[in-house]
Amino acid sequence: MSLFAEQNVIGALITDPECLSQVYDRLQPEMFTDGIMGLAYVEFLRGYDNEYTVNLVVLGERLMGSGYPRDIVMRELKECVAAMSVSAQIGSYADMMIAEYRSRELGRILQSVRPDAAAVNQQIGQLMQQLEALQEGGKASSKPLSDIARENECLYFCERAQGKLNLGFPKLDDLLGGLEGGDVIVIGARPAVGKSAFVTQIASSLSKQGKRIGFYNLEMQEKQVYERFLVAQSGISLTRLRRAVRFLGDEKERFLQANEALKKQDNIVISTGSKTVSEIRHESRHMGYDVIIIDYLQLLRSDVTYRGNRYAEVGAISKAVKALAMELNVPIIALSQLNRLSEVRENKEPTMAELREAGDIEQDASVIMLLWNLSQENRSRKGCKIEKQRQGGTGKVVLEFNGDLMRFEESEQSVKEAQKWADQEDDDCPFT
Repeated sequence: MSLFAEQNVIGALITDPECLSQVYDRLQPEMFTDGIMGLAYVEFLRGYDNEYTVNLVVLGERLMGSGYPRDIVMRELKECVAAMSVSAQIGSYADMMIAEYRSRELGRILQSVRPDAAAVNQQIGQLMQQLEALQEGGKASSKPLSDIARENECLYFCERAQGKLNLGFPKLDDLLGGLEGGDVIVIGARPAVGKSAFVTQIASSLSKQGKRIGFYNLEMQEKQVYERFLVAQSGISLTRLRRAVRFLGDEKERFLQANEALKKQDNIVISTGSKTVSEIRHESRHMGYDVIIIDYLQLLRSDVTYRGNRYAEVGAISKAVKALAMELNVPIIALSQLNRLSEVRENKEPTMAELREAGDIEQDASVIMLLWNLSQENRSRKGCKIEKQRQGGTGKVVLEFNGDLMRFEESEQSVKEAQKWADQEDDDCPFT
């Protein structure tokens, strides 16, 4: 019965995508027992959230990238259309699926209980909590520490790189130990230091690792974001790309190769324009992102009006971003502007107290990373420090920045050595 109901639901959606509104809030992807149909339902949810049409062609392309051969995908989807009776009955078939899902979950919950007279009251309480959550269509939000310990004990003192995200900078990754779901990583810098180029490079690195990235750029147009990725991929300078009227040397080959590579990077999803955290949540909750990047925090709009209290507004936005990271169980990398206080210091090194317009960011962030120019005359050398890390230590790294190619590389110098070198450069400059 479950497979028959699943076929009718997917067949109805293929025939009439508008009928998704009847089951959107009730039917979840995990309720499908068939892998292809579960993935197809996710694609319909994504299309509904992001306002694009999903049809057989789109499903064939998207699901083929999930490891299923195209002919098998198309055959199964056509069987769904053939099995479907009336699209108006999608609600009834969804009810069947929900009932069968609850039945499976009930069996799993009951089988997991091993009655123990010494802890029977706790077991009954936990069982009641799980059953009530199942009845209400959710999951229990609390569990005993003993269960958490049993679930996680095998994750330590072993090879466990899988599941962690690396930024693509070996020294920084060594300091961070990888990013995990629920983390909020705030990268702060003054304007024009290169923080947007920095996260663009991080996004490219994550993409090469096979990760899926939601990239919310709130200060650039799509074309400008594309140019940055193209420059990083081709090695053609941004100035040259934007101003040249004809190719020179091997530029045409490099441009075409880079563009072809970008055409295949459908695991980086770009969204531009003004957003609230609620809009990002709505757009991203079914997208299967491994990481979300927000450029930048102070450009997010609040869902609530704070009547000119900008500090309270940014604080609420910061808490909403943290809640989103926890809800979706993905790390969120959010850029932040810094205020001008660091510029009055001799070495220009910022602290997290200078995150613009919000002390709440300091509290909500799992990691705070700060960038600054080591030299005011030679801005290709940047300081980068982990100022806060909830699950690890702090440290500093020197980055070399090629502004025309929008590329950062880690230096072998320490920040202390690089700062001394930078001070000498600034002293030697006749205009300082």
